[in-house]
Amino acid sequence: MSAGIIATRPATGTAYDRIDGALRAFGEYRAFCRGGVDRAAYCRWLNSGVVSADELGLTVDQLNLSSRFPVDERAYVERSLSTLRDLGVIDATRYPEEEYTALRRRVEETFFHGDRMTYIFPEEARLLFALAHLIAPRHTVFPGSYYGYWAVWAMPGIRAAGGRATLIDIDVAAMDLARRNLEALDMAGDIDFLATDAIAAGARLPEVDLCVLDAEGPLTGVPEYMIDKAIYYPIMEATTPAIRPGGVLVAHNMLLENLTGNSYFTGRVANNRRQYTKFQRHLDEHYDVQRTFATTEGLGVYRRRITAPAGTN
Repeated sequence: MSAGIIATRPATGTAYDRIDGALRAFGEYRAFCRGGVDRAAYCRWLNSGVVSADELGLTVDQLNLSSRFPVDERAYVERSLSTLRDLGVIDATRYPEEEYTALRRRVEETFFHGDRMTYIFPEEARLLFALAHLIAPRHTVFPGSYYGYWAVWAMPGIRAAGGRATLIDIDVAAMDLARRNLEALDMAGDIDFLATDAIAAGARLPEVDLCVLDAEGPLTGVPEYMIDKAIYYPIMEATTPAIRPGGVLVAHNMLLENLTGNSYFTGRVANNRRQYTKFQRHLDEHYDVQRTFATTEGLGVYRRRITAPAGTN
């Protein structure tokens, strides 16, 4: 293969497809994906210098994220659902897997990413698909909905429950792309598209059963509490009052665990923990069940407190 050709591929589509396409030629990666090489050994190979992110047309982040892929996506989701059932977040674990497989094929064939890329990975998409069916939400909100890739996986469950979704993103072009894709998939009729600030919109929402959070604040030029993922706190401070007791929050990018001691993730986990300090305090105050899953990008699932804390009205 030509590293030069790989390096010129446009940064569009799914990060998973980009990473998998760049690494599939290597036996070590294929062995890791089928469980023949354990995560720690694969991570050592990845950081041995044999492969170069630049030569593969990947970022350093993308290259390292490959070490977090689950060996068996379906089994990983099954275990995650069992954990959530045991915690009382959901009552069952069975979801329409054949429908998911058909949707995945349809999305791969028809979803248009434009010049954008999503870091939603297959096990995360499957888990949200399952949760939306099991929670059966009447109203789902997506603060930081970007160009609609999260919503695609939740909409079948939302529609099966007779519910509606609200997508919120301040990026008008991203919202236009989301509308285009969801119309192509015949899902847009049950969605309200709001191209606006998620903090302001959160204060005006009707009751919410499911909230899927994946917003990003600017990296510069704003107060520290709004930078990058630190924006989760002000968004949820505005949105949480709309989430019904027992309602569920799903938050992406909750990468808070270094699975192998990979030095790259040591810094990233530390940065995430700093950015989520206020968000975590908010979770502790308002959510009585909290569980983070070590998916590729990290996924948190939280249940809105059913009973008020002692000493509150």
